Amino acid sequence: MIFNDIEFNMDWRQGSSPRETLPRSYGVYCEIVWPVRGIRIGISKNIWGRHGRHVSWMRSMKKGTGSRANRSGPLANHAKDWGDLGLETFTLSTDPRLQEDELRFACETELHRWAEEQTDWKNFNGEKWIPTNYGKPVLDEDDAAKTWGVTLNWTRG
Repeated sequence: MIFNDIEFNMDWRQGSSPRETLPRSYGVYCEIVWPVRGIRIGISKNIWGRHGRHVSWMRSMKKGTGSRANRSGPLANHAKDWGDLGLETFTLSTDPRLQEDELRFACETELHRWAEEQTDWKNFNGEKWIPTNYGKPVLDEDDAAKTWGVTLNWTRG
């Protein structure tokens, strides 16, 4: 995908983005939640650090601890059941021009629009607006939970 002459790598393959390879720089990323084919697109000044904070947040949600434990919604409810199981972060772009806040935000918005229109991934992007496909399953999540050994208490909420 190309937006504003910036190319975004949308070729995500499970297991191909270990945390050690994530950049500690400005950019746009996509968090993939493999068990439910979920996506969450974001921007960061340090993608490596952002991934670590999100892993920690998802683990605390599963434990029911932390300042955000009372949150609800598709991603929060998913994290309460699954924690960070199957979470992998992919760098979409670290184009140096993304250091400019306005451009970085515009790219994120465009990618959120793309996420709202696609049907292959469960869309966990609901920060700027609530998209029509926000949190809609794209596969049988009961089967996925059985496969991954997870009991669903919150996901259906």
